Amino acid sequence: MPSIDFLAPAWFALLPFTLLPFWRPGQKRFAYPATACLPEDRRSKSLDLFRRFSTFILLTAIVVGLAGPFITEQKIQRTGTGAHIVLTIDRSSSMNENFSGRYMGGAAKETKSAAARQLLLDFVSNRQEDLFAMVSFSTAPAHVLSLTQDRKAIKAAIRAIGLRGSGNTNIAPGLAMALEQFRNQPLTGARVILLVSDGAARIDVDTQDRLRQDFQDLDVRLYWIYLRNPNGISLLKPPKRNVSETTTPEYFLHQYFQTLGVPYRAFEAENPESLAQAIAEIDRLENQPLQYEELLPRRDLSNFGYGLALLLGIPLLALKAMEISSWP
Repeated sequence: MPSIDFLAPAWFALLPFTLLPFWRPGQKRFAYPATACLPEDRRSKSLDLFRRFSTFILLTAIVVGLAGPFITEQKIQRTGTGAHIVLTIDRSSSMNENFSGRYMGGAAKETKSAAARQLLLDFVSNRQEDLFAMVSFSTAPAHVLSLTQDRKAIKAAIRAIGLRGSGNTNIAPGLAMALEQFRNQPLTGARVILLVSDGAARIDVDTQDRLRQDFQDLDVRLYWIYLRNPNGISLLKPPKRNVSETTTPEYFLHQYFQTLGVPYRAFEAENPESLAQAIAEIDRLENQPLQYEELLPRRDLSNFGYGLALLLGIPLLALKAMEISSWP
């Protein structure tokens, strides 16, 4: 339930002064004999009572406005469709190439990084009820954003991957950091790691076992969008020569992912069109019921006090203008 709090409650010390309209009339007095002989003026008495109460409410509204009332932030449980998704993005130097393997530089619009960035922005825009986090990796991983529904923050993080990449493709630490985003989080919907990478590296046995255990314990499914050059290694066909985890790490990484014991699917994207198809397929697959918390920010209420004071001040000014300044 929402509650009301105050930024500066010390202003309430002025509340006793709001009773002044009932103590002092606030009108001019004229010396005139035998006013008791005049007939009773009920209209004037009603106007005077209205003026006193209105002034009391006006002063109280100003004091409350100065105290800074606000409705505290609150979390609301909602149910929708979607998932908790950690975008795990390759930021190695090879992401500065286009899909034909030609180096384009980090700012070029034809790079694999730029194509992934634009499609991920569309992906986020189409999924309004998902929670997103983001991890980037090259030689070392970097935590970019924790799970959030703040679309501006998510899109800003995605746009940042358009900067020039550097280093090697070291996937294991990136996956480990992505899995940490789900630790100690309530399981209220599907958990997904969306891995976008154009390569791989060998993962030692101990790290493989640790990652496999974390995937199972945290109940996280994995999608790998492999940005493959036309002449690169295919995940779906065994290499014909130089078969080893050093020379063809992508194929062996795909084989390892199939042993995780959680839902896993790989997509080979050889051009922007196939990349768009892969993301569209993930969008279709991850549309399951999802419970999530929506955080409603704090709401300032001080303007209601000032608005009420302004509303009451107008008729009080009109009554003041109707007062006589001298007895005729």
